[in-house]
Amino acid sequence: MPKKFNQASDQTEERMQKIEQEIDDKEKMKPLPILELMARQFKSTEWIVEGLIPAEGIIAISGAPASYKTWLVLDLAIKVAKGDILFDRFAVNQTGVLIVDEENGERLLQNRFKKLQKTFDFPIYTISLGGFKLLEETVKNITTFCKENSIKLVIFDSLVRIHNEDENDAIKMAKVFSWLKNFNKEGITVIFTHHNRKQGIGRSNPSQEMRGSSDILASVDCHLAIDRKPKEDLIIVNQTKLRQGEEMKPFKLNIINDENELKLEFAGEVDEVQNKKSDFKEAIKDILDQEEKPMYKKELYTTLKQSGVEGGYSTYKTAVQEMINIGQLFEEKGEKNKVFCSLKPFKSVQLSIS
Repeated sequence: MPKKFNQASDQTEERMQKIEQEIDDKEKMKPLPILELMARQFKSTEWIVEGLIPAEGIIAISGAPASYKTWLVLDLAIKVAKGDILFDRFAVNQTGVLIVDEENGERLLQNRFKKLQKTFDFPIYTISLGGFKLLEETVKNITTFCKENSIKLVIFDSLVRIHNEDENDAIKMAKVFSWLKNFNKEGITVIFTHHNRKQGIGRSNPSQEMRGSSDILASVDCHLAIDRKPKEDLIIVNQTKLRQGEEMKPFKLNIINDENELKLEFAGEVDEVQNKKSDFKEAIKDILDQEEKPMYKKELYTTLKQSGVEGGYSTYKTAVQEMINIGQLFEEKGEKNKVFCSLKPFKSVQLSIS
Protein backbone atom coordinates (compact mmCIF):
# COMPACT_ATOMS: atom_id res chain seq x y z
CA MET A 1 0.00 0.00 0.00
CA PRO A 2 1.43 3.46 -0.90
CA LYS A 3 3.03 5.38 1.95
CA LYS A 4 0.89 8.48 1.36
CA PHE A 5 -2.30 6.41 1.64
CA ASN A 6 -1.11 5.01 5.00
CA GLN A 7 -0.39 8.51 6.29
CA ALA A 8 -3.80 9.76 5.15
CA SER A 9 -5.49 6.78 6.82
CA ASP A 10 -3.63 7.45 10.10
CA GLN A 11 -4.58 11.13 9.99
CA THR A 12 -8.24 10.25 9.41
CA GLU A 13 -8.20 7.87 12.41
CA GLU A 14 -6.60 10.53 14.60
CA ARG A 15 -9.27 13.08 13.57
CA MET A 16 -12.05 10.59 14.35
CA GLN A 17 -10.55 9.86 17.77
CA LYS A 18 -10.31 13.61 18.47
CA ILE A 19 -13.96 14.15 17.47
CA GLU A 20 -15.10 11.24 19.66
CA GLN A 21 -13.11 12.65 22.60
CA GLU A 22 -14.68 16.10 22.13
CA ILE A 23 -18.18 14.56 22.10
CA ASP A 24 -17.34 12.55 25.22
CA ASP A 25 -16.02 15.67 26.99
CA LYS A 26 -19.20 17.63 26.13
CA GLU A 27 -21.37 14.81 27.51
CA LYS A 28 -19.42 14.82 30.77
CA MET A 29 -20.00 18.57 31.17
CA LYS A 30 -23.74 18.35 30.44
CA PRO A 31 -25.71 19.18 33.63
CA LEU A 32 -27.65 16.21 35.00
CA PRO A 33 -31.10 16.69 36.62
CA ILE A 34 -31.18 15.35 40.18
CA LEU A 35 -34.14 13.06 39.42
CA GLU A 36 -32.07 11.39 36.70
CA LEU A 37 -29.10 11.11 39.06
CA MET A 38 -31.21 9.48 41.78
CA ALA A 39 -32.74 7.05 39.27
CA ARG A 40 -29.37 5.70 38.14
CA GLN A 41 -28.20 2.27 39.34
CA PHE A 42 -24.59 1.93 40.48
CA LYS A 43 -22.75 -1.25 41.39
CA SER A 44 -21.73 -1.67 45.03
CA THR A 45 -18.11 -1.08 46.08
CA GLU A 46 -15.75 -3.79 44.86
CA TRP A 47 -12.55 -4.66 46.70
CA ILE A 48 -9.08 -5.98 45.99
CA VAL A 49 -8.72 -6.60 49.75
CA GLU A 50 -12.04 -6.57 51.62
CA GLY A 51 -12.51 -3.32 53.55
CA LEU A 52 -8.87 -2.37 53.09
CA ILE A 53 -8.03 -1.86 49.39
CA PRO A 54 -10.90 -0.70 47.13
CA ALA A 55 -10.89 -1.81 43.50
CA GLU A 56 -10.36 0.59 40.59
CA GLY A 57 -8.97 3.31 42.86
CA ILE A 58 -5.67 4.92 43.80
CA ILE A 59 -4.21 3.81 47.12
CA ALA A 60 -1.26 5.35 48.97
CA ILE A 61 0.77 3.32 51.47
CA SER A 62 3.08 5.65 53.36
CA GLY A 63 5.58 5.40 56.17
CA ALA A 64 9.04 6.32 57.38
CA PRO A 65 12.13 4.57 55.97
CA ALA A 66 12.49 0.95 57.18
CA SER A 67 8.82 0.83 58.19
CA TYR A 68 8.21 -2.38 56.18
CA LYS A 69 6.21 -0.66 53.41
CA THR A 70 7.77 -2.80 50.68
CA TRP A 71 7.42 -6.00 52.72
CA LEU A 72 3.74 -5.20 53.21
CA VAL A 73 3.01 -4.52 49.51
CA LEU A 74 4.91 -7.65 48.42
CA ASP A 75 2.95 -9.77 50.88
CA LEU A 76 -0.25 -8.11 49.64
CA ALA A 77 0.73 -8.82 46.01
CA ILE A 78 1.35 -12.51 46.76
CA LYS A 79 -1.96 -12.97 48.58
CA VAL A 80 -3.94 -11.19 45.83
CA ALA A 81 -2.23 -13.17 43.05
CA LYS A 82 -2.90 -16.44 44.93
CA GLY A 83 -6.39 -15.51 46.10
CA ASP A 84 -5.22 -16.17 49.66
CA ILE A 85 -6.15 -14.49 52.99
CA LEU A 86 -4.06 -11.38 53.75
CA PHE A 87 -2.48 -11.22 57.23
CA ASP A 88 -4.65 -14.26 58.16
CA ARG A 89 -7.51 -11.76 58.39
CA PHE A 90 -8.66 -10.07 55.16
CA ALA A 91 -10.34 -11.77 52.19
CA VAL A 92 -9.03 -10.83 48.74
CA ASN A 93 -10.33 -10.95 45.18
CA GLN A 94 -7.81 -12.86 43.10
CA THR A 95 -6.20 -11.14 40.12
CA GLY A 96 -2.89 -10.82 38.35
CA VAL A 97 -0.46 -8.24 39.75
CA LEU A 98 2.22 -6.06 38.17
CA ILE A 99 4.92 -4.57 40.42
CA VAL A 100 6.89 -1.62 39.07
CA ASP A 101 9.90 -1.51 41.41
CA GLU A 102 12.10 1.57 41.18
CA GLU A 103 13.49 1.24 44.72
CA ASN A 104 15.11 -2.13 45.31
CA GLY A 105 16.35 -4.03 42.25
CA GLU A 106 15.90 -7.65 41.19
CA ARG A 107 18.32 -9.20 43.69
CA LEU A 108 16.66 -7.63 46.74
CA LEU A 109 13.21 -8.25 45.31
CA GLN A 110 14.02 -11.94 44.85
CA ASN A 111 15.39 -12.24 48.39
CA ARG A 112 12.25 -10.71 49.86
CA PHE A 113 9.93 -12.88 47.81
CA LYS A 114 11.84 -15.97 49.01
CA LYS A 115 11.28 -14.99 52.64
CA LEU A 116 7.57 -14.38 52.09
CA GLN A 117 6.74 -17.38 49.88
CA LYS A 118 8.25 -20.76 48.94
CA THR A 119 6.42 -21.53 45.67
CA PHE A 120 5.72 -19.09 42.86
CA ASP A 121 3.06 -20.54 40.58
CA PHE A 122 0.88 -17.42 40.55
CA PRO A 123 0.50 -14.40 38.22
CA ILE A 124 2.88 -11.70 39.48
CA TYR A 125 4.96 -9.75 36.97
CA THR A 126 7.79 -7.33 37.81
CA ILE A 127 9.63 -4.42 36.23
CA SER A 128 12.66 -3.58 38.37
CA LEU A 129 14.86 -0.47 38.07
CA GLY A 130 13.75 -0.02 34.46
CA GLY A 131 13.66 3.77 34.69
CA PHE A 132 9.87 3.81 34.45
CA LYS A 133 8.23 7.27 34.30
CA LEU A 134 4.55 8.19 34.00
CA LEU A 135 4.07 9.33 30.41
CA GLU A 136 1.30 8.84 27.83
CA GLU A 137 3.24 6.05 26.09
CA THR A 138 4.30 4.19 29.25
CA VAL A 139 0.79 4.29 30.72
CA LYS A 140 -0.60 2.96 27.43
CA ASN A 141 2.02 0.18 27.30
CA ILE A 142 1.39 -0.91 30.89
CA THR A 143 -2.38 -0.82 30.38
CA THR A 144 -2.09 -2.99 27.26
CA PHE A 145 0.13 -5.49 29.10
CA CYS A 146 -2.36 -5.65 31.98
CA LYS A 147 -5.28 -6.36 29.66
CA GLU A 148 -3.35 -9.08 27.86
CA ASN A 149 -2.39 -10.79 31.15
CA SER A 150 -5.59 -10.36 33.23
CA ILE A 151 -3.94 -7.93 35.64
CA LYS A 152 -6.19 -5.71 37.76
CA LEU A 153 -3.61 -4.46 40.29
CA VAL A 154 -0.49 -2.39 39.58
CA ILE A 155 1.91 -1.49 42.42
CA PHE A 156 4.45 1.33 42.13
CA ASP A 157 7.34 1.38 44.61
CA SER A 158 7.67 4.30 45.06
CA LEU A 159 5.73 7.37 43.87
CA VAL A 160 8.71 9.73 43.90
CA ARG A 161 10.63 7.45 41.49
CA ILE A 162 8.04 7.35 38.71
CA HIS A 163 7.69 11.05 37.85
CA ASN A 164 9.81 14.18 37.46
CA GLU A 165 7.39 16.71 38.95
CA ASP A 166 7.78 18.78 42.12
CA GLU A 167 5.88 16.80 44.78
CA ASN A 168 5.30 20.00 46.78
CA ASP A 169 3.47 21.65 43.87
CA ALA A 170 -0.26 20.79 43.89
CA ILE A 171 -0.75 21.69 40.22
CA LYS A 172 2.15 19.54 39.06
CA MET A 173 1.07 16.61 41.25
CA ALA A 174 -2.42 16.88 39.76
CA LYS A 175 -0.78 16.03 36.43
CA VAL A 176 0.83 12.92 37.99
CA PHE A 177 -2.52 11.74 39.35
CA SER A 178 -4.23 12.33 36.02
CA TRP A 179 -1.88 9.68 34.59
CA LEU A 180 -2.63 7.29 37.45
CA LYS A 181 -6.38 7.78 37.00
CA ASN A 182 -6.01 6.53 33.42
CA PHE A 183 -5.35 3.09 34.90
CA ASN A 184 -8.59 3.32 36.90
CA LYS A 185 -10.52 4.10 33.73
CA GLU A 186 -9.40 0.70 32.43
CA GLY A 187 -10.53 -1.10 35.60
CA ILE A 188 -7.03 -1.29 37.11
CA THR A 189 -6.34 -0.57 40.79
CA VAL A 190 -3.18 1.40 41.57
CA ILE A 191 -1.18 1.17 44.79
CA PHE A 192 1.90 3.30 45.38
CA THR A 193 4.28 3.57 48.30
CA HIS A 194 5.31 6.99 49.53
CA HIS A 195 7.70 8.41 52.11
CA ASN A 196 6.83 10.46 55.17
CA ARG A 197 8.23 13.83 56.08
CA LYS A 198 11.16 13.85 58.48
CA GLN A 199 9.61 13.34 61.88
CA GLY A 200 10.10 15.89 64.62
CA ILE A 201 9.38 15.46 68.30
CA GLY A 202 6.37 13.27 68.94
CA ARG A 203 3.87 12.26 66.29
CA SER A 204 1.44 14.26 64.21
CA ASN A 205 -1.77 13.06 62.59
CA PRO A 206 -0.81 10.04 60.38
CA SER A 207 -2.85 11.42 57.49
CA GLN A 208 -0.69 14.55 57.45
CA GLU A 209 2.71 12.83 57.61
CA MET A 210 3.05 12.06 53.89
CA ARG A 211 5.79 14.06 52.21
CA GLY A 212 4.87 16.65 49.62
CA SER A 213 1.72 18.56 48.72
CA SER A 214 -1.50 17.96 50.64
CA ASP A 215 -3.00 17.36 47.19
CA ILE A 216 -1.44 13.88 47.29
CA LEU A 217 -3.76 12.83 50.12
CA ALA A 218 -6.67 14.67 48.50
CA SER A 219 -6.15 12.75 45.23
CA VAL A 220 -6.13 9.20 46.58
CA ASP A 221 -9.16 7.03 47.29
CA CYS A 222 -7.53 5.28 50.22
CA HIS A 223 -4.50 5.92 52.43
CA LEU A 224 -2.77 3.42 54.70
CA ALA A 225 -0.23 4.90 57.12
CA ILE A 226 2.39 2.40 58.30
CA ASP A 227 4.15 2.88 61.65
CA ARG A 228 6.78 0.38 62.71
CA LYS A 229 7.41 -0.30 66.41
CA PRO A 230 10.88 -1.91 66.36
CA LYS A 231 11.04 -2.67 70.08
CA GLU A 232 7.80 -4.63 69.90
CA ASP A 233 8.35 -6.29 66.49
CA LEU A 234 5.07 -4.98 65.16
CA ILE A 235 3.56 -2.58 62.64
CA ILE A 236 0.54 -0.36 63.16
CA VAL A 237 -1.62 0.10 60.05
CA ASN A 238 -3.89 3.15 60.10
CA GLN A 239 -6.44 3.58 57.32
CA THR A 240 -6.66 7.36 57.50
CA LYS A 241 -8.84 7.78 54.40
CA LEU A 242 -11.37 5.64 52.54
CA ARG A 243 -13.45 7.50 49.98
CA GLN A 244 -15.82 4.54 49.58
CA GLY A 245 -16.90 4.40 53.25
CA GLU A 246 -15.94 4.64 56.89
CA GLU A 247 -12.29 3.97 57.74
CA MET A 248 -11.57 0.80 59.70
CA LYS A 249 -9.96 1.06 63.11
CA PRO A 250 -6.13 0.99 63.25
CA PHE A 251 -4.75 -2.52 63.65
CA LYS A 252 -1.47 -4.21 64.55
CA LEU A 253 0.61 -6.69 62.55
CA ASN A 254 3.17 -8.88 64.28
CA ILE A 255 6.48 -9.16 62.41
CA ILE A 256 7.53 -12.82 62.61
CA ASN A 257 11.02 -12.84 61.16
CA ASP A 258 13.84 -15.38 61.11
CA GLU A 259 16.68 -16.16 58.70
CA ASN A 260 14.50 -17.98 56.17
CA GLU A 261 10.99 -16.61 56.56
CA LEU A 262 9.08 -13.41 57.25
CA LYS A 263 5.40 -13.25 58.04
CA LEU A 264 3.06 -10.36 58.83
CA GLU A 265 0.27 -11.57 61.13
CA PHE A 266 -2.84 -9.74 62.30
CA ALA A 267 -2.55 -8.96 66.03
CA GLY A 268 -5.80 -7.14 66.76
CA GLU A 269 -7.11 -3.61 66.71
CA VAL A 270 -5.12 -0.83 68.34
CA ASP A 271 -6.22 0.40 71.75
CA GLU A 272 -6.37 4.09 70.84
CA VAL A 273 -5.99 5.33 74.42
CA GLN A 274 -3.01 3.04 74.97
CA ASN A 275 -1.54 4.17 71.67
CA LYS A 276 -1.83 7.85 72.61
CA LYS A 277 -0.18 7.14 75.96
CA SER A 278 2.64 5.43 74.08
CA ASP A 279 3.01 8.48 71.83
CA PHE A 280 3.18 10.76 74.88
CA LYS A 281 5.85 8.59 76.49
CA GLU A 282 8.08 8.55 73.41
CA ALA A 283 7.70 12.30 72.93
CA ILE A 284 8.42 13.05 76.60
CA LYS A 285 11.71 11.19 76.29
CA ASP A 286 12.57 13.04 73.08
CA ILE A 287 11.86 16.49 74.53
CA LEU A 288 13.64 15.95 77.85
CA ASP A 289 16.63 14.45 76.01
CA GLN A 290 16.87 17.59 73.88
CA GLU A 291 16.39 19.98 76.80
CA GLU A 292 18.98 18.16 78.95
CA LYS A 293 17.35 19.62 82.06
CA PRO A 294 14.13 19.17 84.08
CA MET A 295 11.00 20.82 82.69
CA TYR A 296 7.96 22.29 84.40
CA LYS A 297 5.19 19.69 83.99
CA LYS A 298 2.59 21.96 82.36
CA GLU A 299 5.23 23.54 80.12
CA LEU A 300 6.21 20.03 79.01
CA TYR A 301 2.58 19.30 78.07
CA THR A 302 2.35 22.55 76.09
CA THR A 303 5.53 21.64 74.20
CA LEU A 304 4.14 18.19 73.43
CA LYS A 305 0.94 19.63 71.97
CA GLN A 306 2.86 22.19 69.91
CA SER A 307 4.91 19.29 68.52
CA GLY A 308 1.75 17.62 67.21
CA VAL A 309 1.26 14.88 69.81
CA GLU A 310 -2.43 13.99 70.02
CA GLY A 311 -4.27 13.32 73.27
CA GLY A 312 -5.76 15.20 76.21
CA TYR A 313 -4.20 16.29 79.50
CA SER A 314 -5.66 13.33 81.42
CA THR A 315 -3.98 10.91 79.00
CA TYR A 316 -0.75 12.87 79.41
CA LYS A 317 -0.95 12.67 83.22
CA THR A 318 -1.59 8.92 83.06
CA ALA A 319 1.42 8.46 80.76
CA VAL A 320 3.63 10.49 83.12
CA GLN A 321 2.47 8.47 86.15
CA GLU A 322 3.11 5.15 84.39
CA MET A 323 6.63 6.30 83.50
CA ILE A 324 7.24 7.31 87.11
CA ASN A 325 5.96 3.95 88.38
CA ILE A 326 8.57 2.02 86.36
CA GLY A 327 11.45 4.46 86.92
CA GLN A 328 11.53 6.00 83.44
CA LEU A 329 10.63 9.48 84.73
CA PHE A 330 11.11 11.43 87.94
CA GLU A 331 9.06 14.26 89.49
CA GLU A 332 9.93 16.85 92.10
CA LYS A 333 8.44 20.10 93.38
CA GLY A 334 10.42 23.26 92.89
CA GLU A 335 9.78 26.87 93.84
CA LYS A 336 6.12 27.91 94.18
CA ASN A 337 5.26 24.20 94.35
CA LYS A 338 5.73 23.85 90.59
CA VAL A 339 6.17 20.19 89.59
CA PHE A 340 9.18 19.39 87.41
CA CYS A 341 9.90 16.28 85.33
CA SER A 342 13.29 14.71 84.57
CA LEU A 343 14.63 11.54 82.96
CA LYS A 344 17.26 11.38 85.72
CA PRO A 345 16.82 11.27 89.50
CA PHE A 346 16.77 14.75 91.06
CA LYS A 347 19.73 15.93 93.11
CA SER A 348 19.73 18.58 95.81
CA VAL A 349 19.50 21.51 93.46
CA GLN A 350 17.20 24.50 93.33
CA LEU A 351 14.58 24.17 90.59
CA SER A 352 13.20 27.26 88.90
CA ILE A 353 10.99 28.07 85.96
CA SER A 354 13.04 29.24 83.00
